[in-house]
Amino acid sequence: MLTKGIDIRASRTHNVGLFATEPLPAGTVVWLPCTKCSRWSREEVAALPEDRFASLDTYGHLLADGSLLLPCLGAYLMNHSCEANVLDFGLDFGVAVRDIAPGEEVTCDYATFAEDHGWSMACHCRSPRCRGTITTDEGRSPGLRQQWSTTVERALPRIAAVPQPLHDVLTALSEPYRRVLRGLTTLGEVSTGAAVHAPAFAAAGWSPPA
Repeated sequence: MLTKGIDIRASRTHNVGLFATEPLPAGTVVWLPCTKCSRWSREEVAALPEDRFASLDTYGHLLADGSLLLPCLGAYLMNHSCEANVLDFGLDFGVAVRDIAPGEEVTCDYATFAEDHGWSMACHCRSPRCRGTITTDEGRSPGLRQQWSTTVERALPRIAAVPQPLHDVLTALSEPYRRVLRGLTTLGEVSTGAAVHAPAFAAAGWSPPA
């Protein structure tokens, strides 16, 4: 699911991407996997023709249980940047880690997609800090993980301070979000093991909180 104030436009990074049409302040939850996203089970993924799987894997997320999820409402079109303005590290949603101005492309860091083992791509983000080749194996780098952690933790206190168009969905689906609203502000306090590649609703027996 994708927050409001975002449109699909041509991107210099890769064909098309997501662009802010209104200010998205730091702390805004920009997207999260949800129960409306299309999803293929492990068995359905295994039965997909190779070209169909390649297409879905390009835009979707392999989840920890072997299923594949395609983020809804165009969220799957978010491009990578080595200086991403949206990060999901330690969370089951992507949060704006700095203010995003109207007209600015909304980007994430593909190296956080930990379940896509062995995946790589040549990066064209044009950032001064561009890493050149992006791999999911980078997600195990202590230096990069510490960088993500520090950046996300700076944004956590802002989550309760800014409007959240996705509040109702987040309240139903995300325990990390509920913990932030209770005043917890470090990843150690907020993280539950749920992640964008392991959303709680994908677990067997899950039911929304009463």
